[in-house]
Amino acid sequence: MAEGFMEDPLYQHILPDRSTRLNVLQIFFTNYVTMLYDYSDLYATSDRLEAVALVFRSEKAEALPAYRYMWDVCRTIVKSLKASKYIGLRGFCRGLAILRCMSSAWLSVFEGRVYMHLDMLVVQPEFRGQGYVSKIMKPLLEECKQRNIVCTLETQNPHNIAIYERYQFTTIEVISLPKSQVEQYCMVYQ
Repeated sequence: MAEGFMEDPLYQHILPDRSTRLNVLQIFFTNYVTMLYDYSDLYATSDRLEAVALVFRSEKAEALPAYRYMWDVCRTIVKSLKASKYIGLRGFCRGLAILRCMSSAWLSVFEGRVYMHLDMLVVQPEFRGQGYVSKIMKPLLEECKQRNIVCTLETQNPHNIAIYERYQFTTIEVISLPKSQVEQYCMVYQ
């Protein structure tokens, strides 16, 4: 999964040194996916993992004790400290601060409603442009349509906006990362 985010504008900003970016992303994504496991479903196009998506389900989060998510976040931060080996403690703290700015806090507008959040979608570079996004999106959005619930996502890559708009997502908010060119596009499918 980490390889697919090597050129993502957010991670390029957080991890400007390309020589350490992959190592740090591997640590981050391993811990992040593990943290969200109880709250999410993992979608894959096949056993070859050409495309993978992590989909957060609000009803799974609501079924667990309220303190649990914060506990999981804290535990994930501690487990991710090994990334400091590559970027130092200052770089680690800087990354946390940036991720906090680019958070999913905007999802509070859906509080009390059931929704699905496409937390991550990655198509491995060698499989891009071959229809793998559709293999993930079509069943996901069909479920949303059948259940009459919204699907949300964020992207920091302006090139992804047109892709998501093809699936009828609309941008409802743009969050700018201070002192950078990075913007987070908050999108909804209704």
